[in-house]
Amino acid sequence: MRGAVVVAVLVVIAAVAVVLWLRARRAAQRPVPRRDPLADLTGTEQLLQELKAGDVVSHEGRDWLVRGSLRFDQDGAAWAEHLVAEGREQRWLGVEDDEGLVVTWWQRVGIAEVDGEPGAREVRMGGAAYRLRERGEAAFRAEGTTGTAPAGTARYADYRGDGDARLSFEHFGGAWEVSTGTDVLPRSLTVYVVEE
Repeated sequence: MRGAVVVAVLVVIAAVAVVLWLRARRAAQRPVPRRDPLADLTGTEQLLQELKAGDVVSHEGRDWLVRGSLRFDQDGAAWAEHLVAEGREQRWLGVEDDEGLVVTWWQRVGIAEVDGEPGAREVRMGGAAYRLRERGEAAFRAEGTTGTAPAGTARYADYRGDGDARLSFEHFGGAWEVSTGTDVLPRSLTVYVVEE
């Protein structure tokens, strides 16, 4: 009797082992779904979206220190502008996820150089025409050095020229500021993150 129990236990163990082996074999034969091989990588695009004061952006052989950032929100649509400097020279770097990352290199110009008012259908500068693309208001918060209040609401009017030329008016409560910009490919920039 005791021998029969031992045999029965061995048969059950063998049956369980066969079932587990068959399941493992079937699982190994199933095709593995394809996935994006770069999905988990932290590349330049992600680093641009996470820029902060102290980071460095290399553009066309020049290293620009991020001095501060403006983070905008307009009804859930978010974008950022970063004040960058090389020595005494300053620019703004815009980063926006708009069906793909849009990175714009901005430079302030005098408002007297622009023929037209913020919000007009078209403005001109240096003989080039810029057409209104978008205007509105967005909440912002500032980090580091930006020359703005720590938080508030900004008005803006964004224009497009030929090719990748841009022009933008911004109002942070004082006078209107105007900048011209050019879109740049994220891969043309190198980001050096300063660890905290």
